[in-house]
Amino acid sequence: MSKKNEFWYFLIHGTLDKQTGVYGNFYTYGTHCGNALKKTLLIAEQEGIINPDLIETCRLDNIEDFELPKNTIEINPDVFMIQTFNTYDLRKKEYSFTPPIGIAFSTDEGEFDQDLIKECFVAYGKNENDILEFELVVDKSRLIETFYKTIEFLPNVDRFWLYLKEHWDNTKTELWAGKEISDKNSVMDFLTKNEETTLKNGFIDIVVHSKKGETNLTLNEHKKIQLHTKDETVFQNFIEKVIDLGFEQTRDYYNIEYGYYHWHYRTDESLNKIEFQQLLVNKGFEYIKINE
Repeated sequence: MSKKNEFWYFLIHGTLDKQTGVYGNFYTYGTHCGNALKKTLLIAEQEGIINPDLIETCRLDNIEDFELPKNTIEINPDVFMIQTFNTYDLRKKEYSFTPPIGIAFSTDEGEFDQDLIKECFVAYGKNENDILEFELVVDKSRLIETFYKTIEFLPNVDRFWLYLKEHWDNTKTELWAGKEISDKNSVMDFLTKNEETTLKNGFIDIVVHSKKGETNLTLNEHKKIQLHTKDETVFQNFIEKVIDLGFEQTRDYYNIEYGYYHWHYRTDESLNKIEFQQLLVNKGFEYIKINE
């Protein structure tokens, strides 16, 4: 394996059958995290893990003197795994949060226990700028479909922005405005055609704007759905529709952004940054200089 490739650890969760849950430990080389993850998920399925999901990860090639555990076996030159799976009875296991694609827990222990994260939302009254704030945590299994639905909850859409965050290739945050994207249909069309590089990308904030109440609906880099608005009717209608989807309001609010070490990544099927910037130019997006 080329030394230019990155080396990643992955804790993968899935099932072996209807009664048995399973965790597997994998060590994989790849050009980037998402590339290594794709190789890992393929091997996990070959080893019998059904519907494998990423829970934790850690980059290993920048850890000095790292050595694989002694009970690790080589599956191929790129992928290694600990031979024994950790299994449990699904009938006794309570719900555990699966991070959405684009973000994962780190192996480093954070301030809070992972089991504290649940699907739920918080809503705050007006801040010093008269803005009402809402934030929703959604599991991997239904984040994308939920975000599409929340776009429909907006009264109208007239602007669309993408923030390419500074930790994507360690450059400055970039703001791109979709000049030709000015309604719900065009927003949905762009996102559905570019899901891998937008909705499943842990290096991007997606912002859908509605003129009414100066409302911004955001899927941020931590895969949380956020609403900011000055219009109380927009705010209340949005919350009522989120509740209709089965989400509950809480005061015990935990999310992967705060109190948890974590990693961002993009999928192997996504465009790299230069390719995506070119796509944005081709689609009529405008680069807007911002002050950081």
